[in-house]
Amino acid sequence: MTAKKTVLIVDDNELVLESLDLLLSGAEGFQSIRALGSDGAMRHLRHAPVDIIVADVILAGSVSGIDLCNEAIKRHPDIALVVITADSEVRVDEVPQRGVFLRKPFGATELMVAVQMAQRKVANSH
Repeated sequence: MTAKKTVLIVDDNELVLESLDLLLSGAEGFQSIRALGSDGAMRHLRHAPVDIIVADVILAGSVSGIDLCNEAIKRHPDIALVVITADSEVRVDEVPQRGVFLRKPFGATELMVAVQMAQRKVANSH
């Protein structure tokens, strides 16, 4: 039996956090941690093992979702990244190279495909 992958979900909207948490925690092989804004997410990155991060670009707190992802890579070199946003100004090239970009709104299937793609990118980088 393989260990569950820990997914850190970061958004500054409680409803989005709850929805993503329900989708991911209901999926086989994942357990999720929620962080409301970047400051809470940074605490989790410092103190908990995290395999995957699903982060919004625009966040309440001291850093953006992109900055958070870059920090996550430093702390957890094998972390998979899914960057989400509803902001039409955000460009794919702003996302870290190993990250997968997902524009809101999206459904469960798109989210799971993005998470799998992000995990493959990390696996292929070794």
